[in-house]
Amino acid sequence: MMNCIDDQFEELVLEFHSTWKHKEGKFAEDKAVSFSLGRQVFEMNMASFAVASGFYTDEEVQQSRFSTSLRGAYSTDRECSVGAAELRRFWNTISDHPFALTNLITSVRSPICRYVLKILSTTLVGRKSGENKANWIEIFILMCRVENREMNLATVLASSFSRGRRGGPWAALAMGPYITRLGLNLGVFINPSFYARV
Repeated sequence: MMNCIDDQFEELVLEFHSTWKHKEGKFAEDKAVSFSLGRQVFEMNMASFAVASGFYTDEEVQQSRFSTSLRGAYSTDRECSVGAAELRRFWNTISDHPFALTNLITSVRSPICRYVLKILSTTLVGRKSGENKANWIEIFILMCRVENREMNLATVLASSFSRGRRGGPWAALAMGPYITRLGLNLGVFINPSFYARV
């Protein structure tokens, strides 16, 4: 999931982020995610989005563990998710400082965990500010990997895409390689209308 080195296309990134919608909690609904890419509108459930992202195969999304694996970390109770208490418990096992509003990556004892948190902030979670702060998504991903807990990468990616729309004038429209991968897997680049604009 962190090895996404596809090319980026500014026009596709802008089109995608300006149309992206994610209905959290609507995992199986046909319009759980919707977006426009290459002048095409896509609406799909999380299983279809997972396959389009390239993180899962058609066979993998049919398995029960796809729909029962952890989907994220939230301050309110949600299906297949963890809350602040679990993140706090995990954070306190890896950090010299207690879990707080600001969790500094430099307080993490393991250099490998610090490295993974830094890599997450520049790939799957995609952000440009607070380079030394670990947010809930990053801590959740690290917790799942360290504790060998099944997580749903499609919902993590959807949450990361949604973060690009937050933050007011400081919001960063990032994650271009993941958008390109979606475009490739959905056939956007073989659409004649896409090339008519180039």
